[in-house]
Amino acid sequence: MPRYLRRSAVPVLALAASLGCAGVAHAGSAIYQYEVEHPTYGNIGTYTNTIDQRGDTVDVETQLHVTVRMLGIAMFRQDATRQEHWEKGRLVSYQSDTDDNGKKIDVTGKAQGDAFVVLSPLGTFTAPPQVHPSNPWAPQLLDTDTMMSTKTGKVTKVAVTDTGETNVTFDGQTMRLRQFFVDGDKHQVVWLDRNGVVVAFQTQEQGSPINFVLQRQPEPLAKN
Repeated sequence: MPRYLRRSAVPVLALAASLGCAGVAHAGSAIYQYEVEHPTYGNIGTYTNTIDQRGDTVDVETQLHVTVRMLGIAMFRQDATRQEHWEKGRLVSYQSDTDDNGKKIDVTGKAQGDAFVVLSPLGTFTAPPQVHPSNPWAPQLLDTDTMMSTKTGKVTKVAVTDTGETNVTFDGQTMRLRQFFVDGDKHQVVWLDRNGVVVAFQTQEQGSPINFVLQRQPEPLAKN
């Protein structure tokens, strides 16, 4: 069972802040590590967000390491490193390097005037300034109508729906969380605790729901 869930009481959710200012849980620097859970293959890897917030500037580095095994043999691997740079709530630059089972996928993006331009193997995408990567590291990432795939760079219109509080069970532990649906070219779900921490999120891959479940309370980074 994830250590985060073992230590947490079932919270009565009361998010008093709006999405636009509910990111106080991420002030400073911290590490958020998630376990990647497949409905058939179980724990298949880790997803880690390292968040460094200094005033109006936020840098996010993501590390993804996934291996699917059958009978002890690795059938699929995916490794990725991603960087986001934010200033005053706007995504200013993005870069990702993904090894998708041997296939290299490199994506870069940069704010240019009133647009955000993405270069990827799928082509060039020009997105509005409110585009957000599909990496829900904080509640304000849900305050958008346009998302960019962190893997491919594809830009998609989305509808974000706050469905309110609900009981959610991960690894046998039930918690009362606030649930958001994110619907674009696929269905995604994000769950927040009362402090605005992203406890878990779910995406669809080849028809299977993949859960990313927080393993421990955020770890502060050592200060220089």
